[in-house]
Amino acid sequence: MIRTALMALLTALPATAQDLPNRDAARGLLFDARGSNIVVIRHDFLSDLDIATLQQMPQVAELKYYGALAAAPAEGLQSEASRGAFNFHSPDAARRAALADCDGARGPGPACVIVAEIRPRDWEDGRTLTLNQDATRAVNGRAFRRAGRAAALAISPSTGDWGLGDGAEAAISACGAADCAVVVAR
Repeated sequence: MIRTALMALLTALPATAQDLPNRDAARGLLFDARGSNIVVIRHDFLSDLDIATLQQMPQVAELKYYGALAAAPAEGLQSEASRGAFNFHSPDAARRAALADCDGARGPGPACVIVAEIRPRDWEDGRTLTLNQDATRAVNGRAFRRAGRAAALAISPSTGDWGLGDGAEAAISACGAADCAVVVAR
């Protein structure tokens, strides 16, 4: 009985640094930070010109993954309500942010929809660790190595914020958002 209660308590505890991927393991899980693709999601209200505009966006702006563009169907792509959310840590977080921003700006009519997503060039669904493009560069580059002997990377899943520090507390503090958590530790 005591052993069962002890095991239940231990499995309910939060993840420890030993459960987190180290830098080398994280690098194997992450996508290449050198580029991104735009994926246009067609809707009846988008004209051929709208679709061409969306497809040309990477040539006129640096769009960091993970990103999403949302538009209000009743107002069209060129409306003031159209919004983008970029450099988030997952496609879902970028979608939620773009939709919330668009819905807050639109007039009457149907809810906003996602019209494009920004993904890593070699994107595939189902990775156990996804970071935005800037945080991926930090893990892959010198920044993580220079963060200290107990280097850690913390991210905010809801905002896309992130921070490096010498230890979990420093990384969470550098991240700055209320929901920051360490996802890579030396």
